[in-house]
Amino acid sequence: MAEALETRPGMRVVGRTSTSAGLPQLLGSGRVDVLVLHAVTRQELSSDLVRTALARDHDLGIVLLTEAGAADLVRDALESGIRGWVCSDESLDRLVAAVREVGAHEVFMPVSRMTAVLAPQSVPTTSDASNRLLLRLTPRQQDVLRCLMDGCSRDETGRLLDMSPNTVRTHVGAILRRLQVHSTLAAVAEARRGGLLGRSAEGASTANGVGGLGR
Repeated sequence: MAEALETRPGMRVVGRTSTSAGLPQLLGSGRVDVLVLHAVTRQELSSDLVRTALARDHDLGIVLLTEAGAADLVRDALESGIRGWVCSDESLDRLVAAVREVGAHEVFMPVSRMTAVLAPQSVPTTSDASNRLLLRLTPRQQDVLRCLMDGCSRDETGRLLDMSPNTVRTHVGAILRRLQVHSTLAAVAEARRGGLLGRSAEGASTANGVGGLGR
């Protein structure tokens, strides 16, 4: 995988390791913009591993490469701060796209996959703790978060809400701080637990007489 990535324009592999014990040395060997983690089971990728990596560099982008059915593993990882997920049976182009997007501080996870991963969290009951965190957000921040829940990039969010990408970035930073999470994927998970609806879901629900979360 590393050799294949390095053949792509703009890609430079600065190191690799086959064990979690080698991760600190890898991250300390030079500037790392994106970390690609290949794991199949929770034992191979603990939430502590992701948090340890992010503690060394809060701007580090992490892409998880794993099996399509590993919903629990992906859910744990995104709550810990990963920003991208690619299935191991997908093409190299898909992984390259994920690395580029995550390296640009964007999220790479198709809405269809994100919905499947987060569904078990959003169905049973609304979390009062998550709801209280969401109430810390301004109406404009909630609008931005609803776009993120629909899988919109920051550029797409800016176009939908008529704001610049820099303004969207500022709002996203404030959302992460107020929700006490490290990534937009984790913010989306928190929003679902708190009962917030994405823009597309909110429109459908409002038509049926059910509104979204308000201040």
